[in-house]
Amino acid sequence: MSLCHPGIGNVSCGACCGLFNLKLQPKEFKTLLLERTEEFKTTVNFEVRHSFPIFRKNRETKEAHIQKKDDMTYNCPFLGYVDLNNGRIGCMIHPIFTGDPKSQNFSFYGASICQAYDCKNKESFLADHWESLFAEMAKDSVEYSFLSADHIFVTALEKFFQLELLSMEILFQDLRLELMDLFRSRLTTSNEKNFTSFEINYESFSDKNSLDDYFLNEIGEFWIEWRELIRKKNPG
Repeated sequence: MSLCHPGIGNVSCGACCGLFNLKLQPKEFKTLLLERTEEFKTTVNFEVRHSFPIFRKNRETKEAHIQKKDDMTYNCPFLGYVDLNNGRIGCMIHPIFTGDPKSQNFSFYGASICQAYDCKNKESFLADHWESLFAEMAKDSVEYSFLSADHIFVTALEKFFQLELLSMEILFQDLRLELMDLFRSRLTTSNEKNFTSFEINYESFSDKNSLDDYFLNEIGEFWIEWRELIRKKNPG
């Protein structure tokens, strides 16, 4: 398993498929995913090739009225629920389901891009730790996707702990509850973002001042309160 589809919980991430480019509320994302899934189940036949592009065209037409945050970012209609309980989201035409290694060629990006892409957080050497934390705290796959795709926030946080000379063991064990509090605060602003997991980070976070500027902009004064709590617990 991986950060995309964690080995624990009933959640997964679908941010790289452009889900959060749509101007929707969390409940509306879930409604949209359910609609796609139900239509896919009733109209797509893996043995009938033309049923794939027909589904895609129909869904693109039905979703054309939904406002986008960025007109250049594509949101793939083949993203839906991929388990019986409608908990995990993923590519409904992934080869693991269709048995065809090239079935994702019916999508906008095609099989080669879809299968080769790895997001920034998934590439991190701490990916297993983030996977465990996010799967533990997320209430559903939409929330898990917000957390997992937020790679610039995660990178900044990792840099903060490096500059504070705190080990990753402390981060994920002794400060686990504090980490969850920080990310819960982050979730209150996540819906404003267009998380795709491939945003470019133009900031190197080379010093503590640049980190403070970033976090204050992202989560406001809660950052100062949280930062001082961490320093008080680890005065070394």
